[in-house]
Amino acid sequence: MERWKKGSIRKGAAAPAPKVVAVLAGLLERAAVRGDADADADADADAHGAGPVATAFRGRTRPEISVRRYAERIYRYAGCSPACFVVAHVYLDRLARRREEEDEEEAPARVDSYSVHRLLITSVMVAAKFMDDIHYNNAYFARVGGVEVAEMNGLELELLFALRFHLNVTPATFATYCAKVEGEVMAAEDIPLPPPLPSPSPSTEEERHEAPRQDDTARRLALIKAAHRIVVQITQ
Repeated sequence: MERWKKGSIRKGAAAPAPKVVAVLAGLLERAAVRGDADADADADADAHGAGPVATAFRGRTRPEISVRRYAERIYRYAGCSPACFVVAHVYLDRLARRREEEDEEEAPARVDSYSVHRLLITSVMVAAKFMDDIHYNNAYFARVGGVEVAEMNGLELELLFALRFHLNVTPATFATYCAKVEGEVMAAEDIPLPPPLPSPSPSTEEERHEAPRQDDTARRLALIKAAHRIVVQITQ
């Protein structure tokens, strides 16, 4: 990826990427800036001058392509639904929370300029496999992302274990993240924000294992309808 490779991939549509792609790219760009600053601070504080902890996602140099252009490339050629970018956002947030909770040696990769591209392509690929009935294989995603197939396979495993195979996204969580994306879009366009969605506040066990309780059915249906409305807006 450091030396951007132009693999043979199928020609995508020339239509502009939906808003959700730009929002996720913008969030990752800001996260990478913070990650770079944190890495510099850690290096200054380290008496031995050791660099950041090596992970499969961390490249040797910064890729030349910007995060925004990279996200647009993924959308154009990977053929995944816009909802996959919302779910990828969920996965990356889960990694960030784990990083705050774990010891440095056990923590997932930090989002910075050296890792953000690999984290993006891998999270979108895993989301596409989880969300979409039809999706491309790892070899094709590797060509889209500018990495070798063996590396793409390794990155997928690294992400799955970092997430502890917690891939399920409930309708309530999906609706919450859609609302977050909608807020980013409206803030960028200086549009007054609508009333917030009711907080789903699902427990970890509920997200992973349990079916919705009977008395939650109406609330969840309302969240699903609200999420659908938001997805229509942010994918235009």
